[in-house]
Amino acid sequence: MMKLLTIVLGAAMLLGFMEPMLGAGHRPCWTRWINSDSPNDGPGDIELLADLTHEFRGEVCEIPLKIQVETVDGVPANKTGQIFHLYSNTQGFICRNDQQGSGKCLDYKVRFQCQCNSKEQVYCCN
Repeated sequence: MMKLLTIVLGAAMLLGFMEPMLGAGHRPCWTRWINSDSPNDGPGDIELLADLTHEFRGEVCEIPLKIQVETVDGVPANKTGQIFHLYSNTQGFICRNDQQGSGKCLDYKVRFQCQCNSKEQVYCCN
């Protein structure tokens, strides 16, 4: 029994050390928060992935796993009661002023979860 336990623990340790070399150690990482638009600058608050990957080249991945959106004051978007025209990890975020009862969107910021690898060191991992 003790010999089997030793073999299992040894194998687990070996695999743990081998994992980064095999490429399985990549973990999802979040970009920094980005606020590139304001609801005062036009029809609403528009944070499109295509624009952000161009404007923040190397900071935002082209195929994010997830998106998080919150107000610049830190309130999660889904807690604001506002209507969103677009809320998508593959396209970005749009809040249109004309769809809000108040006539104006709050100011939002976004961040994306990306799959990190050795050449994407700019993504911060939380």
